[in-house]
Amino acid sequence: MAPSIVCKVTPVALARRDISWCFQPIFVWMRILGIDLNPKNHKAISIYGFLMLLVGTWAQFDNASVISWKLSLPQNDTNALNISSSDTNNWNIEVDYANHVFFMVIVSPTVFYVARNQWQLLWRLIVNFDSNFCHLDHNQLRKKLSIAVVILLLEISATLHALVVLLPDFQRESTLRKFLTLLVFFSKILSISSLVWYCYVTWLSSLFYKAIQQDIDHTCKVRKEDLRRWKCSLVLAGEVVNGINGCFGLILLISVTHFVVDFIVNSFYLVNNVTITNRFRMVIALANMLRKLTMLWFITCIPTEILQKASSVANSLRKINCLGMDLQNQVSFLALDILQSLPRISALGYFDINFELLPKMIGTTLTYVIILYQFQSSELSD
Repeated sequence: MAPSIVCKVTPVALARRDISWCFQPIFVWMRILGIDLNPKNHKAISIYGFLMLLVGTWAQFDNASVISWKLSLPQNDTNALNISSSDTNNWNIEVDYANHVFFMVIVSPTVFYVARNQWQLLWRLIVNFDSNFCHLDHNQLRKKLSIAVVILLLEISATLHALVVLLPDFQRESTLRKFLTLLVFFSKILSISSLVWYCYVTWLSSLFYKAIQQDIDHTCKVRKEDLRRWKCSLVLAGEVVNGINGCFGLILLISVTHFVVDFIVNSFYLVNNVTITNRFRMVIALANMLRKLTMLWFITCIPTEILQKASSVANSLRKINCLGMDLQNQVSFLALDILQSLPRISALGYFDINFELLPKMIGTTLTYVIILYQFQSSELSD
């Protein structure tokens, strides 16, 4: 009787998900807005996206010209947009409209340019680091990245509320004017979405430094191969940060400036509505301030996290005790080099993006609000 042959079936391990799977929520959302960030597609901008950019930019300029015309009309005119007899308040309204137009007109074309050029290089660096130097839990990463959708939901809710408040004022307008108004309000979602996209990539780079630190802490006996791997991973993580600065530098410069001006404008609205006891407008101004402050907190929090993670890598290297003096010196020099060249996210090199911006913004806001309130008080007394 022939012996029976038993074949052992080795279970096939599930294929590790690609890092692009974690970015699918933002990829799908940006594709709806006309920008394809998926590296598998060679066309970053479709005809649909190009048309959206042209129509949106045209709507912004057209709306800005109409708003400027209505602001220039005398107050007794039925088409005038001046809502008060105070010139200071009307000037604040003009700055508010100009700030929003400038933000959307500059950021939207920049997002399309970045998606076409710098993003492809940055994405290759991210994929290279994820596949060669760290093994992130992609399931947990996607869940955490999905939290950023809350920011988009807040912005969409604020846009819908603004439309509900303003649409009754446009009942006398033509159908084209109503369509342009809708397009202007919703085109701002693309600018905010680019900041959510920035938060995705920047937070992922902070996880890269955290992975390097964990690798250092879990290494019991340091060898030259380990030190070489850490150097390569740190260089690549630094290139990722430089790629973020190249992609989002101009977007951050315009966005932070926009948020600072918007915070000053809404603070004056809030103070002005407190003095005239208009509770509804006061609540709206306070809600807008909190929403923008939340967004600015995310923008500044994540670069600060990168700094802390990079400093933790240097501290972990300092705790290593090598057997050889030569290897110990190399580890010490590597830790010193990290501390001397900490990765920083900057707005085109004009200023760094970190928590230090928040107290500066608060101080600037208080200064300008006091000046505006003094102007209005002297105007009312005259």
